[in-house]
Amino acid sequence: MMWPKAPQFDVEKVIEACRAWLTSEEAYDTVCNRLSDLKAHEKAYRAAGEFGVLLALLLANRESQRGDRDAELFRNTYTTAFVQRAEGRRLYDAIKALAIHNSCPLCGLQQVAQLDHHAPKADFPLLALTPLNLVPTCGPCNQGKSNKLAAVATEEAFHPYFEDLGTDRWLHAQIDDVERVAVFEVRPPAWWDEVKKRRIEHHFESHNLAGRYRDAAGIVVAKRRRRDTVLLEETGSSAELRAHIRGDVDSHAAYDPNSYETALLRALAESRWYLNGGMKVLYA
Repeated sequence: MMWPKAPQFDVEKVIEACRAWLTSEEAYDTVCNRLSDLKAHEKAYRAAGEFGVLLALLLANRESQRGDRDAELFRNTYTTAFVQRAEGRRLYDAIKALAIHNSCPLCGLQQVAQLDHHAPKADFPLLALTPLNLVPTCGPCNQGKSNKLAAVATEEAFHPYFEDLGTDRWLHAQIDDVERVAVFEVRPPAWWDEVKKRRIEHHFESHNLAGRYRDAAGIVVAKRRRRDTVLLEETGSSAELRAHIRGDVDSHAAYDPNSYETALLRALAESRWYLNGGMKVLYA
């Protein structure tokens, strides 16, 4: 998973982009009068994210934000003016475009289709228009995350703008020569703390990555089936085929060490069954 950089504009710019719609709704003055509140929440959100205490901040503020007198106005401004109107939509699309190669940062599998409120706008209307709270995602990942805030640290969603999983290998795969599919699993490094381990496991499960990666792997295998078959037949050497696949592993790992393709290629290189002809029937 490749995580994008944070947006470089703030909530004040979003409000200005929504000005025409807010004026037509006779609500621009109301929002301007609340701008200092919105900016204060944005500042606290950024600080909490940078110090790794964002969940604690959100849990502390949820009830007060839910009952805010202008909650519905902020939600409607996002839904109508920011998403649907031209000026707001330009900023919406600018945040979507932050995704690296248009790839969803939460799965690395599908293309970005929408923005997700990291802190759900139903509970946090004063963050509904905060760019730092808007993360580009694909549809399935947005649904997998759901609109509920985690109640415990071990289930806290990762925030791409504030967290970095680094290059530690945590995604693994193996080839099931009975079912003839690739099986994906999370194996966090031993040196990760327990909360981080549980969070990546929860992420993997809640986004159904095991099933989604298994299905996507079938396409990768189908595309390389002929090449690997020909190489084995021409050289008569499974060792030669393994070396070839490991070269592919190095290229993929240099880009993303925990992509499903990197994990799959590692599994192919480690599978004697695949290297000795299994490629002909894997996912066939």
